Amino acid sequence: MLGTFEFEKGDVRSVPDFNVFFKYNATYPYYSDGIWYMTQMKRWGQITESKSDDWYFTKIKEVYRPDIWNRAAKFLLEEGFITETDIPYTDGFKPATNDFIDNMSYDGKKPVEYINGFKIGLKN
Repeated sequence: MLGTFEFEKGDVRSVPDFNVFFKYNATYPYYSDGIWYMTQMKRWGQITESKSDDWYFTKIKEVYRPDIWNRAAKFLLEEGFITETDIPYTDGFKPATNDFIDNMSYDGKKPVEYINGFKIGLKN
């Protein structure tokens, strides 16, 4: 937790970012992250009915609350624990990426298109 990690007995190394809690916006509730989880729930049958993109957007906004995160961050800013640059200014969606292991392009603003792009799993 403090920046060192024991890989095996006697092999202790400094790994400053092994555990990241706030840095790099690690805890920010990005809608696109939550929607990705929901697409996997749809793909593997935990969500059985077809859903529209708008359904995903509405549901994630009920659960992921960047407004609460931002209020807490502003208190930390006022108390001098963080700087203004530590607070992301975003619409809640990360840019589209294909950095996942399956090399599929994921755009949180197009969840149905993403689900339907897989060869296996449920489609929308």
